[in-house]
Amino acid sequence: MSIAARKELEKEKRRNDILNAAEKLFFSKGYENVSLKDIAKEVKLGRSTLYLYFENKEELFFAIVLRGAQILHGIVLSNSEKAKTSLERLAAFRDAYYEFSKGYPDYLKVYNYLMSGRFDLAKIKETEYRTGPFADSKLYHEYKEKFEEIYMRMLEQGEDEVTINPNVLSPKFTVSEYLNEIIILRREMLNILCNAIEQGKKEGLVRSDINSVEVTVLQTLIANSIDNLPPDLQDLLESEKITHDQFLRDVGDFLGYMISNREKSEK
Repeated sequence: MSIAARKELEKEKRRNDILNAAEKLFFSKGYENVSLKDIAKEVKLGRSTLYLYFENKEELFFAIVLRGAQILHGIVLSNSEKAKTSLERLAAFRDAYYEFSKGYPDYLKVYNYLMSGRFDLAKIKETEYRTGPFADSKLYHEYKEKFEEIYMRMLEQGEDEVTINPNVLSPKFTVSEYLNEIIILRREMLNILCNAIEQGKKEGLVRSDINSVEVTVLQTLIANSIDNLPPDLQDLLESEKITHDQFLRDVGDFLGYMISNREKSEK
């Protein structure tokens, strides 16, 4: 293995170490209660080193959410492909969220937090971040010094892959692509649900007077929030000896009943 290839593997390992440390802290403490300093301490790196791999805490969080979104997308896709009818596909979508919530509750928590309104997602576009005041901060200069040290060492070692570029010593921070990937996966899942409803209308199994987009939005809202019930609502269910699993099944049946064409189903 060449020196360059080995360095790339080491870089990827460190990047994953940072992600794993951030994930552990975000899962246990929540986004607001975790700082880059905490993550650096957890992974035993200097805080300035983190900036060689991630722009900020927000980007790290998006990277963790993407991990969960990929898992959820995979479950939705797998369940939907096994379904034979539109109603089975609708049930498969609900079952996928249930499976995800049971198997990956921490990923569901951060996924829902991203969509909670805490982040102004509408303003996050594929444009460059302006370094602004950060460019004059101590951390930014530490970042540059670290970057220059690595860059000059690679030049001294005569690695062919290194190109002398004055701009490389003044790194530009760009908006993370993680959010874009999350949105793409989310849109694909919404399309699966919406298309299943449209197919059901054509088959006569779903009421023709309902709006597929409205049902998609409603079912997604329910799926995203049903595992974050306030304590008083949880207590109310428990007072009637209704388990969480039973409540999930009943809500799914209720939604199916609301949109199904009962005249067609009864024939």
